[in-house]
Formats: sequence, C-alpha cells, structure tokens
Amino acid sequence: MDQGEQITGTRDEHYNLVSVLYHALNAADTCDRYALDAQTAGDERLAAFFRRTQALQTGVAEEAKQHLGILEPPPQFGAGSAAGGPSTTAQGSTPDMPRSPLNESPEPGGPR
Repeated sequence: MDQGEQITGTRDEHYNLVSVLYHALNAADTCDRYALDAQTAGDERLAAFFRRTQALQTGVAEEAKQHLGILEPPPQFGAGSAAGGPSTTAQGSTPDMPRSPLNESPEPGGPR
C-alpha cells in the first residue's frame, strides 16, 4: 500500500483517473464556451478548432470513465429540446410559466 492510498483510502490510479476525467470534462465545457464566443465573433475557423478540441477532450473523458468502470453513452452535443432531444425544463415547471424579475419585490400578503 503506498502513502497516497494510506492517507485517502483510494488507490492512486483511481484518484488519477478521476482527476483526468474531471479536467477533461472541464476542458470540454470550456471549449464549448470558447466555440460559442468564436461563432458570435464570426470566426468559424476558430469555432471549428474549439469544437474539435471539445470532441478530443470528450473522448479522453469517455476513456477515463471506461477505465473507472463507468459505462454510459457519450453526450450528444446540440441535442437539447430545440434539436429534438430531451426537454431541459425543470420538473414541476413549464416553459410558459410567468417569470418575475429578480429585483421585483413580492406582493404584500402574497406567496413568497
């Protein structure tokens, strides 16, 4: 048993895989934001680069999950409800529920 396992109770290779998984997923999320920024700026070449990098990071994350024994299909980017995918509406709410501004005070005597 090595010192890291003695301290955390977790084998170092598990910790390392979880760390790689976390960082790959974080990088994929960051690349998604950067790709959207590039698209907004009208730079499709740069947006494509960030999308390719996002796909590479997603592949790294999927491989780390396989090594950890986490078996699930990879996410489908752009498969939200607008693209015909599953709804992202919170349970108990509907997309057409009225929303009040965050800075608006509740009505006196009304629900809080």
